[in-house]
Amino acid sequence: MKRLCCVITALSMILTVGSTIGADQPLPPGDSPPPTVFDRIKQTGSAEDFDNAAHVIVYDSLLNKVNELGISYIESYMLKKVLTEKGCRNLSVLTEGYEPLSSHVEIREVNIIRGDSAIPVPVEAVLDLPAPQSGIFWGDRIKMLQLPRLYVGDGIEVKKFRKGYSYALLDETSVTPDDERYIPPMPGEYFDIVIFESVEPIIRKKYVLQVPVSKRIHSEIYNGPMFSSTTYDENSTTYTWWTTDVPAWEPEPSRPDKSDLLAKVVIATVESWEAKSRWFFDANKNQFDVTEPIQAKVDEIFATAGVTNGTEEEKAFELVHWVAQNIRYSGQTMGEGEGFTLHSGEMIFEQRSGVCKDIAGMLVTMMRAAKMDSYAAMTQAGSRIEKVPADQFNHCVVALRKADGRFVMYDPTWVPYYRDIWSKSESEQHYLIGSPEGQGVGQIDFSPAEESPLIIKSTAKILADGTLEGTFRLDSDGRMDGRLRALFAYYRTARLDHILASKLSDLSNRAELLGYKHGDVHDFNKSMWWEISYRVPEYAISIDGGLEFASPVMQFTKDDRTFFRPATYDWDDDRHDDLFFYSTQLLDCTETIKLPNGYSIADPVQSEEIDETYASFKGTSVTKGNKLTVTQQAAIKRRQIPPDGYDGFRKAIDEFKEYAGTVFRAEKGGAK
Repeated sequence: MKRLCCVITALSMILTVGSTIGADQPLPPGDSPPPTVFDRIKQTGSAEDFDNAAHVIVYDSLLNKVNELGISYIESYMLKKVLTEKGCRNLSVLTEGYEPLSSHVEIREVNIIRGDSAIPVPVEAVLDLPAPQSGIFWGDRIKMLQLPRLYVGDGIEVKKFRKGYSYALLDETSVTPDDERYIPPMPGEYFDIVIFESVEPIIRKKYVLQVPVSKRIHSEIYNGPMFSSTTYDENSTTYTWWTTDVPAWEPEPSRPDKSDLLAKVVIATVESWEAKSRWFFDANKNQFDVTEPIQAKVDEIFATAGVTNGTEEEKAFELVHWVAQNIRYSGQTMGEGEGFTLHSGEMIFEQRSGVCKDIAGMLVTMMRAAKMDSYAAMTQAGSRIEKVPADQFNHCVVALRKADGRFVMYDPTWVPYYRDIWSKSESEQHYLIGSPEGQGVGQIDFSPAEESPLIIKSTAKILADGTLEGTFRLDSDGRMDGRLRALFAYYRTARLDHILASKLSDLSNRAELLGYKHGDVHDFNKSMWWEISYRVPEYAISIDGGLEFASPVMQFTKDDRTFFRPATYDWDDDRHDDLFFYSTQLLDCTETIKLPNGYSIADPVQSEEIDETYASFKGTSVTKGNKLTVTQQAAIKRRQIPPDGYDGFRKAIDEFKEYAGTVFRAEKGGAK
């Protein structure tokens, strides 16, 4: 052993000497010295090299050191270059948001790189301000620094430090008081989701994670290629991921969350989803105590609805809708544990407000008051959950365990003025139930278009002077039930006439609202419906002895986001992002138009039938005597449509719009 140590020492000396000798010698042919910050800015190029981007990320580097307790200590370096005058404006103020209960942020150094000079920006001028908040009032803050006048070609170099995690305030004697608050909710565990693309072009981005040698991680790269490496020493393991020359991402309308689309790495130290499930259960198991006022309210709800002796399904239906209608969405901080701990049922019942986790907790508490086996669960609204057991959740819901062991999911936050127990806008969504035995990730079933129909029966007549008089009868279910209820629920009653008149204006700016009726917006046992009566003078135009007009029901629906949102966009010819509509939909319209005596349609028009994988459309018209019957049936068959299905989607939508523009001609005696 002594001899081996001597050999190693001698070898080290040789390497050190060789290294020293080479330091003063010229570089070998083809080699370059490491670039300085000035080199990086000069070599970056101009706006023309980056598709006229306003600025470019030259180098983005993060070193994250995680300790045994799961606290992250992150040193970040960001270098950007201004490429246009717009970039000067966009980068004129440096901002960094943070949540004081869970993280600490320092802006340590800022320099403007101009030519061969680095102009320091005094970081003492950083302002620590309350962040703008709406709906959720948890005391978020934002640090801001006004930069000096910027010029095209300037570089902006920023060095920051951050420590913390998601949320925690745990009593650990082994942690300094300053860092105690930054212990993560699952002590000792760490997760991260790092995205390697941006709306800005990126020349180089690197993320380095250093964890104690005792920790193991799950990690996986999604949505694109990426370089990676792993090294270790006696104290830690270091994981590195990096990308180079990444073009700017151009987000398109009606797309999923960027996490579903952009290159990312997902990392977690937690053992499994089942371990995460057990932790979530344990963290909240004391939040659902049933108080006497809560028990009395549950009994009252059942008595009022006539389900005191009803089935568990009937009782759960009444409870989810009571919570949805009576607990408003407004989040006040509870201090310690905010963000991952549900507020107690007692607190929410008293305050009658909270965010999704608190609204879900209120339902869990009321279900338990009714002797139901209910649990809180986490989900990711609008995005998928990857298989790595990282904390990929943005929403809280409820799971009811049935006698056979299966779970039925409820979401009181998403069903105000909506007759379902779980919104169709959350179909195919992943979730994780917190239970004592631990659960894996589940997924909501696919919801076909037929479960969210809007069925419109249009009855109309055209008078001899071209005046149109008619009634639209709208029936709905699923997602469309919520949209029809919203027409009443989310507008002031005094403005309802104006809202309906605005929708009728799609027929003509001369449209007159004659009257309307609708279903009981608070009766969730029945689907919502509307009847709207109207009149349009000079709707049919007299041309060469005939009357020409378009289908009223198609004009009523084709430009209205309430009735058929996909048709309201001018879609590009090509697309790189997935389409995302939250829910499928069926639009099924049947219209009967009575013509003046002696008139009939000269040439009924049929659409081309489009039946693609993700969307379909068919329109028909038939005439019998002086009656014209027009039908249109459009369907969005999947809530998320990949780029290779975009052409088929566009065919269906284009045909829908084209058929809506059909001009029917009525002549005395029919065709001539």
